[in-house]
Amino acid sequence: MENLKEASKQIRKISNRATLPILVYSVLYLGFTAYVPELITDILRSKGLTLSNSTDNLMRYIFIYLLILPLCILSYKLISRKEGATLKSGFRKPEKPFGWCLKWIVIAIGASTMLGAVPTLISTVLQMIFGTSVSPLDSLFSTQSLSVIAVPKTLGAVIPPLIFAPIFEELMFRGLIFKNSKPLGELFAIIVSGLFFGLWHQNLPQVCTTAFMGMFFCFIYLKTKSIFPCILAHFCNNLVVVIRDLIASRLDFSNFKLNPIETLADNWLLLLLFFFYAMALSGRIITGLVLFIIELVKRKELRFEKSSLNISNKRKLLTFFTAPVTLIVTVYLIAISVLNTIFGYFWFLK
Repeated sequence: MENLKEASKQIRKISNRATLPILVYSVLYLGFTAYVPELITDILRSKGLTLSNSTDNLMRYIFIYLLILPLCILSYKLISRKEGATLKSGFRKPEKPFGWCLKWIVIAIGASTMLGAVPTLISTVLQMIFGTSVSPLDSLFSTQSLSVIAVPKTLGAVIPPLIFAPIFEELMFRGLIFKNSKPLGELFAIIVSGLFFGLWHQNLPQVCTTAFMGMFFCFIYLKTKSIFPCILAHFCNNLVVVIRDLIASRLDFSNFKLNPIETLADNWLLLLLFFFYAMALSGRIITGLVLFIIELVKRKELRFEKSSLNISNKRKLLTFFTAPVTLIVTVYLIAISVLNTIFGYFWFLK
């Protein structure tokens, strides 16, 4: 019994330490959204200036990735200087060859897209029922006329997902959360980190797919001992999404009911690009899924070290998610994900 209590105490300690960066982020982000945008808007208005939608969204992402996330990492390091994993250990040459990394990047993107397809379809049905939008990039393609201070819409749509997210999210989820959960077992840490990575995106269409993707990224990090292949995988996945959104944002079907033939003729090039995109996407998904099935059959790579703690997986999972910090973070992320899906992304800012 004494050993069980000690193991539970150790699990709660690891759990709280692993999810602390997300809690710090949530507090800082809520504080930012409550005060900073309004403060900046008031200052600009007093000077006769305003922001376009694309500029406002880019500003928010800059605050998130260049200020809030680094502050989360710094806060974590100050609070837990003597414990946990160090970030610098991941900045090293991968222990696996480039071909191996490329194979698992294809698996990560393709298989996770397929595995998350059903939950994503359910979320799409919910979106149609409630008539809401859950994409965080929707507002970046607003047709609002540019204000005095404006950045190109394309710039606002490209910088956050292709530059900020791959670097800072990999540092946070693979560099901190996954590595700090590893004492509970490698497979356990992969699943837990992936779940939080999915919930981090805060809308159900993305939660399921990105949760599986986060698990694959953890696996890549575990086998290569390097953060660089994960950043590359993250970049490749987001690039596909950005290309899709850029093509879709330029399609104009507003007059389709009145002049269907003319509308198709005006959009023929974009439709052709979208067709090739869809074919490439289908090939990527099928290839990734097939390669993953082959790896499952071989089972050569899918071997993980277990936890040294003598406790059942069921009790370990229960203890992990009932640790105070982790419980708060989990409830908050689930609630925000559901509300964003039903009422639209960033519903609390409207």
